[in-house]
Amino acid sequence: MPTKPPSERHATIEELSRALTTLTPAELLRLFARARLLVWGTEYSNPQELFNEAVKRSLVAASDAKQDGERGRPWPIERVPIAAFLSGCMDSIANASRESLGQAQTDRLEALAGESGEVDTVLHRAGRWNTDVVEQAIEMEDTLDRQQRAQADVQTIEGHFRNDQEVLAVIEGEKAGLPVAEVLALFDLDQKAYNSARRRLRRQVDKLMPGRKQR
Repeated sequence: MPTKPPSERHATIEELSRALTTLTPAELLRLFARARLLVWGTEYSNPQELFNEAVKRSLVAASDAKQDGERGRPWPIERVPIAAFLSGCMDSIANASRESLGQAQTDRLEALAGESGEVDTVLHRAGRWNTDVVEQAIEMEDTLDRQQRAQADVQTIEGHFRNDQEVLAVIEGEKAGLPVAEVLALFDLDQKAYNSARRRLRRQVDKLMPGRKQR
């Protein structure tokens, strides 16, 4: 008879707290960039709020002091890196939030339809409530191929500069849409080093992707 595999170990509150403080600036930038993509269509008003919710749930699970109504998400410390865990946690929270909001709206529309059962009519009339959502969904679908190509380009560039921390800082800052001053402070760079890193980046991009400007 096969032996039962040992249960997965989850991080203690001390281990989780320590890991959160050791997240690098680059990891934090990637997490906030991910949060910006995920927050659309959820109950969370901004990326910071979504990120904070992921951290809160991990702390609730690790502290083993869950109160009524609180939801925790334990970190499998030996299997998943902390940054990947938080990213997955935000994915799950955002998906659940969108599903919950969608169901709540459906319930409200069905209530408006009343006993007549004309749900389709009410949904049609309510379409104007979601015009922006529909337009954004269409736009996202139309630009998916372009985003995938851009992501492939970024991976190529990051792979080439994997040992150049200053250029990686420039890349991370541009991906996150940060002002130069914030990149300098976050990565402990001065203006001269930043400018030099940007020149190295641009020269190499022209070599790696000679047709880039024509696309």
